[in-house]
Amino acid sequence: MLKELKISNLAIIDKIDLEFEKGFVVLTGETGAGKSIILSGVNLLIGEKASIDMIRDGESILTAQGIFSVEDSQKKEIKKLGIELDDNDDEIIIRRTYDISGKGKAFINDNRVTLASLKEIGLTLIDIVGQHSHQMLLNKNNHLKLLDKFLDDDGKEAREEVRLLSKTYFDLTNQITNIENSRKEIREKKEVYEFQVEEINAVSPKLEEDIELETKYKVKFNAGMIKEKLLNSKKNIQDDENNILSKIRNVIKNIKSICKYDEEYEEIATRMEKIYYDLEDCGDIISSLEDNMNVDPLNLIKISERLDSIGKLKIKYGESIDEILNYRDEILQKISDFDENKFTMDSLIEKKIKTEEEYWVKAKELSKIRKNLGITIEKLLETELKDLQMENAMFSINFNKRENIFADGIDEVEFFISTNLGQEKKPLSKIASGGEVSRIMLGLKVVFSTVDNIPVLVFDEIDTGVGGETIRKIATKLEKIGKNTQVISITHSPIIASRANDQFYIKKEVQENSTVTTVTKLDKGSRLNEIARMLAGENITSSVMEHARELLEEIN
Repeated sequence: MLKELKISNLAIIDKIDLEFEKGFVVLTGETGAGKSIILSGVNLLIGEKASIDMIRDGESILTAQGIFSVEDSQKKEIKKLGIELDDNDDEIIIRRTYDISGKGKAFINDNRVTLASLKEIGLTLIDIVGQHSHQMLLNKNNHLKLLDKFLDDDGKEAREEVRLLSKTYFDLTNQITNIENSRKEIREKKEVYEFQVEEINAVSPKLEEDIELETKYKVKFNAGMIKEKLLNSKKNIQDDENNILSKIRNVIKNIKSICKYDEEYEEIATRMEKIYYDLEDCGDIISSLEDNMNVDPLNLIKISERLDSIGKLKIKYGESIDEILNYRDEILQKISDFDENKFTMDSLIEKKIKTEEEYWVKAKELSKIRKNLGITIEKLLETELKDLQMENAMFSINFNKRENIFADGIDEVEFFISTNLGQEKKPLSKIASGGEVSRIMLGLKVVFSTVDNIPVLVFDEIDTGVGGETIRKIATKLEKIGKNTQVISITHSPIIASRANDQFYIKKEVQENSTVTTVTKLDKGSRLNEIARMLAGENITSSVMEHARELLEEIN
């Protein structure tokens, strides 16, 4: 319910602070006093658009704030926005500002939210019903949702099964489509892929083979010069008595002959011996390298041709042998998938056909439940309309079968009505008469308010265009809805006003050369005077006062 409403700098409203109770509340006052402006403030709290001309003259920013008590269903929606609520929190504060530069802000519990999010939450908190504010009920896109609110546990279970089957169906469809697209791509390129695999396999490059070949190529290309240098080095180390090894042996012999005179000479001799043996090993290695160095032009050509073959693969398939082999593995996998996906797709198609069959069976069961439920709702609403002096009204819920699969089933639902005897039923959205619209909306609200879980209903001059006994019926209906839901009604009808639990009087007056709207909660005596004013204007007589007293005593 709406517990408190604060508005500042909205049109002719300077500042108001209203506290509401449960039940049936009315806002009354003279025409032009600002009742519709208060409604505009409520609209701001549920995400409706604001404009600069709404800001009070001379002010720079307008503000609307509401404190709402909330239940678990509203908490769940709020938490979806990332706003934390304790399980014990049973209130939220919605605040909306709009400044002269055209910038607006919206907050829930001081958390900034988008206007779209505020509107989404607002739809769960308040429903405004009036001649031009009943879009939810008139919009046929909402009719199936409204009908489904009456589903029992079996109906809800059937609807959930339909939803899950539709999800499975579309998931399978997407998988099949993806595989088909993949197979089509592979089919178109299969011959190319096979050629590429053969081309890579014909060369069969090994990892880092190109690096090894380039090293070999450099060696073979310079083989003559390398062999000459190795031969010369070998000669210097090994070939004659005047070689390096011979000279080192003589040095070692000389040093060892004087070792007995100083330990330092022994250390030098040891180090020289190590050098000797290391050099001797190097000589053997150089000799082996020189013996194995083959200056063969044919071998150089083979290495060059191999490098050239690998280089051509690099141009086509990757900058390295690793990338070439990865590419080959990828297209081999695609070729393999082409064959494997055929079996996968056959299995998916089989599942899809089975799921579709199950969907239609379950969707038809749900449709049957809905149609039986529709008959009950039709009777309930016709009873309500007859009670609102629309004795000849005929209401029906029209079902059209969808040919495709939808998450909410095969039913396309729209409310139809005929308000006069012999008149063909027409879509609810085509109703033209203001008085008829008001009564139909009220009748629908009586029926649907028990299940749509919206805690606050605002009726904007629902008495427009009707009078007499019909007004009494409307008042009774509003009073009835107020037993379960907070009802706030803006009205000019003294009969409706007299049935309320609480009444607020809205007055426009001039203060310090400025027009302002004030709102006062009326006590019992003030209510009597206001009801009398609503009955007779300024010409209040004792009989008018007595009539006003009788109206109030009917309910109080």
